[in-house]
Amino acid sequence: MIKQCIEKDEPYFLLRGQDVCALPAIEAYYHAIKEKVQDPYFIEEIEEIMKDFRAYLEEQPTHVPD
Repeated sequence: MIKQCIEKDEPYFLLRGQDVCALPAIEAYYHAIKEKVQDPYFIEEIEEIMKDFRAYLEEQPTHVPD
């Protein structure tokens, strides 16, 4: 996906598991797509990403992004 963005000169945004702000950002995005996106597969993918970030937070320390 990043490669496609680079090829199209399209901006993109990356969040890392160790970023203390990542999960709240993904949760906000999830709430926004629940209102605007009809595709249940896409919504499910975001739910899985949230689960992955939550699991990471339980195992690893987080900090302010660098």
